[in-house]
Amino acid sequence: MASAFFQFSTVHARQLTVWALFALGTTAGWAQCSKSIVVPAAPTGFNVKVAEDVVSGVYPDWLRDVGRKAGCQLLLPVMPRARADSMVFAAAQADVLLPASQNQERDQKAQFVHLVNLTPSLITLASEPTPPKDLRSLETRTKLRGALVRSYSWGDEYDALVRYLVAENRVDFVNDLETVGRMLRAGRVDFTILPPTLLYSALQVGAGGVQTGEFRFSALAGLPKSRVGAYLSRQTLSARDIDLLSTAMAKSARDGNLRMFFEKYYPPDVVAADVSAP
Repeated sequence: MASAFFQFSTVHARQLTVWALFALGTTAGWAQCSKSIVVPAAPTGFNVKVAEDVVSGVYPDWLRDVGRKAGCQLLLPVMPRARADSMVFAAAQADVLLPASQNQERDQKAQFVHLVNLTPSLITLASEPTPPKDLRSLETRTKLRGALVRSYSWGDEYDALVRYLVAENRVDFVNDLETVGRMLRAGRVDFTILPPTLLYSALQVGAGGVQTGEFRFSALAGLPKSRVGAYLSRQTLSARDIDLLSTAMAKSARDGNLRMFFEKYYPPDVVAADVSAP
């Protein structure tokens, strides 16, 4: 396991502490995976929480449960989302990106395991005028400016919209969900596009929480539900490890275990509005 640490020479001491803490919770008998599985942990509201170097939340808690049952040791270094994405798809320094939505570019380098469907919505302040109802209307209302989280993707239709907004200079990219909320509240931008659970959790974790009726969550016609799951790197994982992990993850999601972890962190009505089975 030490060799896995040294290959990340740029990881600071805080990340190494997280790795070590998690390693102490594993057992020597877990040997079905051929190596320790590196899963970068990017803080994402209740989905991935980091507090005093302890990683928890929907996906880390669920993944630990999967790892125990599959016999695989997991390492969860903490880092920003953009770097986590790069480690899996560009630098070949990590094994799993979770959670991640499916798109064609990612499919070229990693195997996607479909775990859940989320519902990307157009999110505005409730005090703002009536929002656009479809992608075309959003494109043509040129005075509307958005804030989007860098490296997030909610499918090919979303990616095409982002390219259009970039070409029109109508989008600001930020590193985290809490910044999106601050920009909306300050009137610096008019909208974001996210599954409701993500913004809800980020603002609940951050200072101030969410006031009842503060935000409007609107369906955006032309933007389908996002296929969300895990990407397993073909660059760093053996075919056997990919098969073992993908089978264990898919079975757990199919059995309802992932939804159980969503309901641990979110109110039932928020889960019902956003989360659906594959």
